Amino acid sequence: MSFARRRGLAHRGALLVFLVMLAMPFFAMAQDSPEGVVANVPAPVMQATYNIPESASSAVPWYQHIEDAAKAYGVDAHLLQAVVKVESNFDPNAVSRSGAIGLMQIMPATAAGFIGLRGTRQSLNQQLMDPAINVHAGALYLRSLLDTFSHRVDLALAAYNAGSGNVRKAGNRVPPNGETPQFVKKVTALYASIKAAALAEQTAPAAAETSGFSTAQPVFVPQ
Repeated sequence: MSFARRRGLAHRGALLVFLVMLAMPFFAMAQDSPEGVVANVPAPVMQATYNIPESASSAVPWYQHIEDAAKAYGVDAHLLQAVVKVESNFDPNAVSRSGAIGLMQIMPATAAGFIGLRGTRQSLNQQLMDPAINVHAGALYLRSLLDTFSHRVDLALAAYNAGSGNVRKAGNRVPPNGETPQFVKKVTALYASIKAAALAEQTAPAAAETSGFSTAQPVFVPQ
């Protein structure tokens, strides 16, 4: 067999392995997770998209991924939207100084240790820049934190930002130092405003019908 043919077969074999890896479930929970696992929450089989999705029914960027993840893990889509806005301003390629990646700013160590993503450091980073994978990973992690802290949104957000250990060290309160208090304040305020806007959007058609007028209400997109 010629060298060129052997080389071609090796390339095709490497491509086949890569495609098989993409087809595997990315969200199998790590059994040795220090935070525990989320009970009765199915982990969907995810595949990378690496492209911009088609326009969703909402004007919110990446809303379809947010809505799908919210349904999959029982997290309020408005809360996920607020986290994405504050964490990355809807930029799937955002990378923080500490190395957090993507829409929901997931640390590779969290993705590998808690969420169960597998691969080299480079492939982990690439996976976390995929909007679908990143949002599902963040939603799964946030759901586990809500369960850990008795569904206290403020404490779950504090743990998301600073780590569960720091929240416990603060006496199960929002740690008073660093960026965490401001992060929790921003997300909770935005979460409340998004919920209020959604409620107004839902009630507007009924009010218009009662008054005899029909008005189209725009979808709220926080700035």
